[in-house]
Order: sequence, then C-alpha cells, then structure tokens
Amino acid sequence: MSAAVHLLTDDLMFIPRVTGAVEAAGHALQVSGSTAAVIDALAASPVQLLLIDLSTRSLDLPELLDSLCTESRPAVLAYGPHVQEDRLAAARDAGCDLVVPRSRFSGELPALLSSLLEGPTSG
Repeated sequence: MSAAVHLLTDDLMFIPRVTGAVEAAGHALQVSGSTAAVIDALAASPVQLLLIDLSTRSLDLPELLDSLCTESRPAVLAYGPHVQEDRLAAARDAGCDLVVPRSRFSGELPALLSSLLEGPTSG
C-alpha cells in the first residue's frame, strides 16, 4: 500500500537518497524547502508521514507542528546532526513522534519508514 510522504529539507544533496529509499519502499515523496511551503502543501494534500530535517534554515518547528490537523495528523520523524543535542531534544519536546540523529536516519531509513507507515508509531 502506497503512502504519501513529505520531506522538509533544504539539503539538495540529501534529497536523492531519501527519494530513493521512499520510492523503493513503494511510497510517493514530496519535498519542500521551507516551513511555509510544507504548511501549504499539507493543506492541499495530507500525507501519512512528515520527515523534517532539523538543519533546514527556514524551519519553524512549533509553527509547523501547530499547523498539522489533529484528526489526520501524519507521523512526524525529525532528524538532525547528533552534535546538536539541544535541537534534537527540542524536537522531541515539541511533539515529533520520532527524533533520530542524521546518521541513524540515513542508515535505517527503510526500517524507519516501515515502522512509521506500517506499524505503530513509537517515540
């Protein structure tokens, strides 16, 4: 079963890796480079999973999470550099379903997708 996944990042070099993993798992991917673009896209077409690169320069995490409809809220997976422990902790505190270091996101993306799209959400 195909699910819609949305990625918020401004890291153009990383997008192909995520696209490949998402498409290999049989899901469709949309990409946005700013908080405002994600909010607009999700208002037009809800998704099952939102991937958030915590290093995105224009990221306003509280605004983004507040904009998500509670009835059809997607699972939210945030990732960022392991050395930015405060940013990772802030994402957990803000309500992301799962927050992982970028290395884990890269190395375990297929398993993370499977867990969040096909199994129970864990944090």
